[in-house]
Amino acid sequence: MAELTRWRDRCIRLISACPDAFLEVDAAGVIIEWNPRAEVLFGWSRDEVIGRPAGDTVLRARLGRSPFDDADGDHRDAWGDGWRRFQLEHRAGQTIDAEAMVFSTGYGATRCVSGFVRCVEELDGAKPLEPATGTTATTVELSGLGTDPLTRLPDRRRFKDALARSLAEGASPGSVAVALLDLDRFKVINNSMGHDHGDLVLVAVADRLSGMAGHADLIARFGGDEFLALFADRHGYAHRRALAFAERARAALREPFLINGSEVFLSASTGVALNAFGVDGAPELLANAEAAMYRAKRRGGQAVETFQEPMRIESLDRMTTEHSLHRALDQRELTLHYQPVVEVGSSAAVGVEALIRWRHPHQGLVPANRFIPVAEESGLIMPIGAWVLQEACDQLRRWPGRKDRRSLGSMEVNLSARQVADKRIVATVEEVLARTGLPAERLTLEITESALMDDAGSSLEVLRALKQVGVQLAIDDFGTGYSSLSYLQQFPVDMLKVDRSFIEQLGVRSESEEIVSAIIGLAHALGLRVVAEGVETVGQLEILRSLRCDLAQGFLFSVPRPASEIATSFPLPISA
Repeated sequence: MAELTRWRDRCIRLISACPDAFLEVDAAGVIIEWNPRAEVLFGWSRDEVIGRPAGDTVLRARLGRSPFDDADGDHRDAWGDGWRRFQLEHRAGQTIDAEAMVFSTGYGATRCVSGFVRCVEELDGAKPLEPATGTTATTVELSGLGTDPLTRLPDRRRFKDALARSLAEGASPGSVAVALLDLDRFKVINNSMGHDHGDLVLVAVADRLSGMAGHADLIARFGGDEFLALFADRHGYAHRRALAFAERARAALREPFLINGSEVFLSASTGVALNAFGVDGAPELLANAEAAMYRAKRRGGQAVETFQEPMRIESLDRMTTEHSLHRALDQRELTLHYQPVVEVGSSAAVGVEALIRWRHPHQGLVPANRFIPVAEESGLIMPIGAWVLQEACDQLRRWPGRKDRRSLGSMEVNLSARQVADKRIVATVEEVLARTGLPAERLTLEITESALMDDAGSSLEVLRALKQVGVQLAIDDFGTGYSSLSYLQQFPVDMLKVDRSFIEQLGVRSESEEIVSAIIGLAHALGLRVVAEGVETVGQLEILRSLRCDLAQGFLFSVPRPASEIATSFPLPISA
């Protein structure tokens, strides 16, 4: 049985890698097999045709019938031996000169008719066949099939066909490699300049990559802003060639693109994957390249990563995390902890920051930095973020003693990059404030500096709309996102939160004190308050007092705690 299974799997791989279309119909004329090349040639996906009659729109022939009509008939008599000519109609309406080799197996109810079909004009050196006598159909070139309509590069399907063929040729481990190239921050171009402008950029990128065709066996557009390159080398140089290609591509993209009179600067993250023992299928190889590419993204972009086995474990963990997150909200597994924000001068708490935690049924309390990136990538951050906003605002009203506005203090809630990019966030904030009755001025929304600068123009529009609602706005992790002074002057923010990486070096490195002093001076000049994050020692607090910092938070005052452990009135004296 095991041997039969291996033989069947081998046959499926060979059929999938076949350069000709392969299809098979049963005795009732129903399609039971359809390989990737058939998808390209006919324009119908496998899922769309399996189980459908061959004589349906799937196989409309131009000669009265196709070689696969009438499964009960004698195909040897109708078509003879060898390749025979007929004309087929592509799904898009094109008429294509084709050749077919048809054969049958079995008898009666078990009979199947199988065949290989190929486009005449794609045969090297082949002269297109003339239409049959008496027909008036014209031959249509197959140039649009397997080609990305925007960039004119080979498309995803043709790339997968070529990759499957390379892997099926008995290639030894390490002899096939793929490089997946993804443009960094391409959405900024689409959001700020429009999708038409973005399309021109993609065409320009494709042109530059096409100029490197001699360094790869095939270069294709995978979709969106992703491109693929294939390397097959029986001598074991596939990995070396893929890395060399990635470096050349990085250098090529470094030169600015002139699009409609404007210069556009691009970079890319690239993931490289090799065939290896146990990795001999196209889907798995592409998944590995994607995992490596995302690792390059998390390194900050403009990087090249080769897939390693730990990445498989990481990818599996992220997939498992995403799956579990889907039920976390419904199962009430998410919870909020709160960390006081204190006045530097008096150490009195004037508000709290809401910090999400996940109480996993098997893993215990999961910190945000482990699951928030997964929520961002999957889009789950939107419902999770809305829940955090609702729960935090409601909690500030629920604490005992909150009868008037002065006793409320403030609630700080973080917004993710994806939330800021979604203009519906303004309506969400308005709805939460209306439902909870929390005064808008008691809510502070924090956005990281890097998230704001990811698309500064769009961020500015969202911030202005939020400011109209009446909430307070803060730039979180300030000093790490390289925002320009011009944008800082435009952003309608009320507060800067200095990143903990600068605070932890206070009293250790004089440069850190100078940087923090400069940030505080800049903020005060712009009329902004400053919060120091990650304060852990009395010495750091004393330096911040000498620098006239306004507010602080950190373990020196309190670790993040559940709502039940937070004091019930503000201001609350906290001894340092």
